[in-house]
Amino acid sequence: MSRIFLFYLASVRRALGRSLPVAAIACSLLSPGLPALAQDAPAPQAGLSSNQSIDQLKQQVQQSLDRIDALQKQLDADQTGTGFQQQLDAERAHLEAIQKSLDEALAKQQADGLSSGRGSEVTPKAATGLTAADIYRNGFFVSTEDKSYSMFVNGLFQVRYTGFKPDAGVQSLGESSQGTNTFDVFLGRLALSGSVVNPNLQYFLQFQGSTAGNSSNIAMLDWFTSDTLSKYLTVQAGRSWIPYTYEYYDNPGNYLFADLSTAEYAFVLQRAIGVQAYGQAGKLSYAALIANSIPALDVGGQENFNSKLAYVGHVQYDILAPYGYVETDPTGSAKQELTFWASAAYNPIAYSSGMENLTAGDTTVNATSTIGYRYKLFTLQPTGYYRKTTPVSGAKVNNSWGYSEQAGYYLVPKRFEFAERLSGVNWGAPDYDAGAPIPTAPNLPVDNTWYAGPGFSYHRIDEDSVGLNYYLHGHNAKIQMSYTYLHGNTFAGRTFSANRVWVQSQIMF
Repeated sequence: MSRIFLFYLASVRRALGRSLPVAAIACSLLSPGLPALAQDAPAPQAGLSSNQSIDQLKQQVQQSLDRIDALQKQLDADQTGTGFQQQLDAERAHLEAIQKSLDEALAKQQADGLSSGRGSEVTPKAATGLTAADIYRNGFFVSTEDKSYSMFVNGLFQVRYTGFKPDAGVQSLGESSQGTNTFDVFLGRLALSGSVVNPNLQYFLQFQGSTAGNSSNIAMLDWFTSDTLSKYLTVQAGRSWIPYTYEYYDNPGNYLFADLSTAEYAFVLQRAIGVQAYGQAGKLSYAALIANSIPALDVGGQENFNSKLAYVGHVQYDILAPYGYVETDPTGSAKQELTFWASAAYNPIAYSSGMENLTAGDTTVNATSTIGYRYKLFTLQPTGYYRKTTPVSGAKVNNSWGYSEQAGYYLVPKRFEFAERLSGVNWGAPDYDAGAPIPTAPNLPVDNTWYAGPGFSYHRIDEDSVGLNYYLHGHNAKIQMSYTYLHGNTFAGRTFSANRVWVQSQIMF
């Protein structure tokens, strides 16, 4: 048993970047009698950030190891052995308890996927706690000793089966009722991130490939740099995801379902080229963005062809324990987590979109809010969407809205999770010319999955979904299954519906 603990202590020393003399530990474990040297270190304080908690736990581990060093020195000077074994056992139990808390905190940080930037895309922030013995810490990495230069490599791979069958009535609306059964490599992503010159000057680049939509293209998804001036202010420039909706800002590898909700596809402000500023003050996080027109997910443009720019403002407040950037957490939560997310935006439309019912030249005012709640094995996320559209055609200004509510509960902790989702879209007026060909991005086959609406003009669509998730190793390896009933009506009062099945396997590192 002493040999096992000796190896354990040596491993802890390596993780903390300091060596402990092996002979000293062995002598301490096998020799009796020394007085107590110190009281137990205090537990991590509530309200600290993830990085602060981890740093504090590392400090406590180091303090405990230092006390073992001191015990050895006193043992060399005093061979009476009085009370040493009891003190050593107590210190050993204390060290093991702290190390367990540290391991749990690091696992929680990995689940949250802390990234370069405030959100959690696929890759972590090139940051803290790296040692020469590591090759993986939320990503494979290389780094200089002072962290001034570093590179992380991360990947996300999703293989999906889609079974889709609309009702026969959609034929009269211009849609095929044949349905499809298809397998796709839906997302294949590779991301590189890290630091240059100093740890605060960060870069992030990400490539994506997909066979969905009968293609196999590889494209640059993100490319940006950021400079953290303080915890209150980071400035970022380049192409990146937008701090607008919580669901899209989250890492797609951490979703409760295999893909975004119907309303999210209809109202999301996804990616754009521009400048962001963001920071955090206590429980309040904030962000602001100035960018080119933000395109919908079913169009590929990104440059501005007029003088109007898009503006986004965002705030998030952690009312209880921090909720993080995961829609569902396989590790659960011992404390109640509650956060409020809200954003507003002005977006001039540069590219027509059937998915978002918009025509190039329209202008929109947008708003969204999400409440995230998690406790033990349960998680809940209701979201509201609003958009005011001023059509380029001169037609009357109209208001559109959407909703999404999703919840998950672990039937078997860390293994099996039941999921449910209700989502819907209500357009204020027809805007996009449904008679024209619908532009479809290579990775979004609108016609055979009805993400946010079928290939014809409609007034309303609703999604009713249930799912079952099986976690092999948290979000790093999982299988997600779901059934969805889609139904809605046109502005003329015609109804339509469809059934959809998803089965998706995922590997993420």
